[in-house]
Amino acid sequence: MHARQTIREAVATILSRQPIAWQLVHKSRVPSTRQVWPYLMVFAVSEPTQSTVNDPCDYRRELTVIVKGLLKLPGTGDTYTVEDRMDECAAEIETKLTQSALRDEVQQIESFELVNTDIDVVIEDFEGGIDHGEVVTSWRVTYSTEEGSPETFI
Repeated sequence: MHARQTIREAVATILSRQPIAWQLVHKSRVPSTRQVWPYLMVFAVSEPTQSTVNDPCDYRRELTVIVKGLLKLPGTGDTYTVEDRMDECAAEIETKLTQSALRDEVQQIESFELVNTDIDVVIEDFEGGIDHGEVVTSWRVTYSTEEGSPETFI
């Protein structure tokens, strides 16, 4: 499997460890058909690469992994605000996803860091849509592979 998939799966594994505040960690950008709320989505969005002048060359990669938390909006009788629930979700994600936790899963990564968090409320305009809050954390993972061998970390 591509090294990128290894990293995505490691992130999902870390986020699946107990205790968890979500029902499902879904390893795709396509929403789960199960949609057991709240749930997380883990996927990659980009991977700029720099190469060395060798034969074969080495690729230093900067993978952006997204962890997206989806939470139903609280009902009218709830005491929590959606802001509190989104911050709790972000706190749990950030507490679990650390450089040392990812290195325990994939020793060859060079660095791992949180680069951005977007927080939003989505009001669905179509029938059957679920109004929800979204916490989208973006993480940068740097690692290297050799030309012709994208599945092998160096």
